Amino acid sequence: MALAGGFSNTVNPSGTGTSLNYIGNHCYAYSGVVGVNDTEKALLKFSTGNEYIRAIIQFNGGAAGGGDNYIYRVKYDSQIVQEYVTNSNTDDAPNQKLNLIIPPFTNVECTAVNASDNSSNDQIVSLSGRTYA
Repeated sequence: MALAGGFSNTVNPSGTGTSLNYIGNHCYAYSGVVGVNDTEKALLKFSTGNEYIRAIIQFNGGAAGGGDNYIYRVKYDSQIVQEYVTNSNTDDAPNQKLNLIIPPFTNVECTAVNASDNSSNDQIVSLSGRTYA
């Protein structure tokens, strides 16, 4: 599908991966389940075109988090714009929704890292949004 500004994108039918998918004026990205240890790992990594995006980003830990603390980060052009730490044993962890504006022509990266130890636990992030010219 051709986008304004000459960018094109193919929609991943399964919906998981690191890229951003477009459907008309809407966009989404689902990382799928990714094992994350004590090395920061990109769950989503994409670049925007000439549109800006009003996005909701939500990180989630897997069912067997093991009580480890995880650091979740959203980066624009390698700069941290949001970051929080959560413990996978708490009831609200990590179900916080981040409401963000993603500027045009921005490299976006959503990452997770185990801040407790080197064990690998499943992590997920999702993004849904609307694009504006």
